[in-house]
Amino acid sequence: MSLIRFIWRFSRLLAHTLRGGWISLSLGNRPDPQIISDWSRKLLEILGIQIHCHGEPPDGPVLIVANHLSWLDIPAISACSHAAFLSKQSIRYWPVVGWFAHASGTIFIRRGKGEASEVAAAIGQRLRENRQFAIFPEGRIGDGREVRRFFPRLFAAAIDTQTPVLPVALRYRRHGQPDDTVIYSLDRTFLGILFHLLARDGSEVELYFCDPIDPEGKDRRGLAREAREAILAALNGTSDGA
Repeated sequence: MSLIRFIWRFSRLLAHTLRGGWISLSLGNRPDPQIISDWSRKLLEILGIQIHCHGEPPDGPVLIVANHLSWLDIPAISACSHAAFLSKQSIRYWPVVGWFAHASGTIFIRRGKGEASEVAAAIGQRLRENRQFAIFPEGRIGDGREVRRFFPRLFAAAIDTQTPVLPVALRYRRHGQPDDTVIYSLDRTFLGILFHLLARDGSEVELYFCDPIDPEGKDRRGLAREAREAILAALNGTSDGA
C-alpha cells in the first residue's frame, strides 16, 4: 500500500511542481500572495499533511516570527498567511520549495557574510509595502526539544517601521505524538524526508498564532525575548491560542 501511495503522491507532486514552476515564471518579480498561499496549502495536502491554524492568522502587514523545525515550516506558514520569507541562500536551489520561495519574494541570506543590516533594511522595505514577512530568529533549524534563543538583530525591521510582531508556534504531530521524522537533522536529507512523507500515511502540522506585539517603546532584545516567550507559552499549552 505504501508503494501505491508513494507513486500516486509522487505523480501529483510532480504535476504540482511543474505548475509551481510555471507560476514562478509567470509571476516574475510580481508575487501574488494568494496564489502562493493556495499553492503551499495544496503542497501540504499532496504530502498528506493536515494543517490546523489556531488563533487569528495575520491580516495586514506584520513581522511573523516562528520556531524552526523543518523545511515544511515555509509552506505551512505560507498556507495560513501571505508572508514572504527570509531563508538561507542554499534553499534557493532546492526543488519545489526553493523555486516557490523565490516566487513568493523570499530574501535569501548567505551565512557569515555580515549582511544583517542590509537584510533588516530589505525586510523593512517589504513591510513598508504592506507585505507580511516571516523570519526564523533561532537562526537555524532546531531539534524539536527546545526553542533556542532568538537573535534580535532582524527585529529592528519591526521597530523601524513600527510594524507589529506576530509570534507563531509550530508543532508537527502524527497519531497524536510528536512527529520527529519531519525535523531536519544531519542524518536526514531534504529528499529523504520528502520521500518518507510520500510513502507514509498522514500527519498534522499545528500553527498557533499568538497575540501581536506592538514594537513601540521596545528595543530589539526586548522584542525578541517577548516573542520567544509567547511561542514557548503556546507550545506548552499556557496561552489562549493553545
